[in-house]
Amino acid sequence: MKSITIALVLFGGGVWAADDAADRAAIENTVRVFSLAPLRPGLYTSDFDHEELVRFGKAASSDAGAIPITVEGVPGTVVISKAPMGEADWFPAGMHWTLMVRKIRFVTADVAMVDALGKAPVLIVLKKAGTEWKIASLRALAEN
Repeated sequence: MKSITIALVLFGGGVWAADDAADRAAIENTVRVFSLAPLRPGLYTSDFDHEELVRFGKAASSDAGAIPITVEGVPGTVVISKAPMGEADWFPAGMHWTLMVRKIRFVTADVAMVDALGKAPVLIVLKKAGTEWKIASLRALAEN
C-alpha cells in the first residue's frame, strides 16, 4: 500500500510538472508574439488598459540613433550597439523591441508575473483565459 501511495505522488507530480511546462511555454509564446506584433488585439485581456500600451510604446521607442531602413520590402529600423564590436539589430516597423523572458512566477494557477528584459526590465502580468495566456498588465521598469 505504501508503494502505491508513493507511486501516485510521483506520478501526480509528473502530471503537474507537465502542465506547468506547457503553461510556461504558452506564456513565453505570448511574450514572443507581443514582441513581434504588439498591436494584435487577441494578446490582451478584456480589462487591459490600452493606455499602458501607449506608455510602454513611448518608453520602448526611445531609440537614439535608430536608422530607418527597408529590408526585402519591409520597412523598419536598424539599431547599432554602442559597445565595441557591437551588433546591429533590425526591427520591423511596429516592433519596438524583442523581449527575453527571464523569470516566470505563478501567483495563482491562472495568473503569472513575468520578468522580461528588452532595452530595460519589463514586468508583465498574464491571465489564463481558457487555454491561452493573455496580457493583463505591462510595465517598462526603470533600469538600476
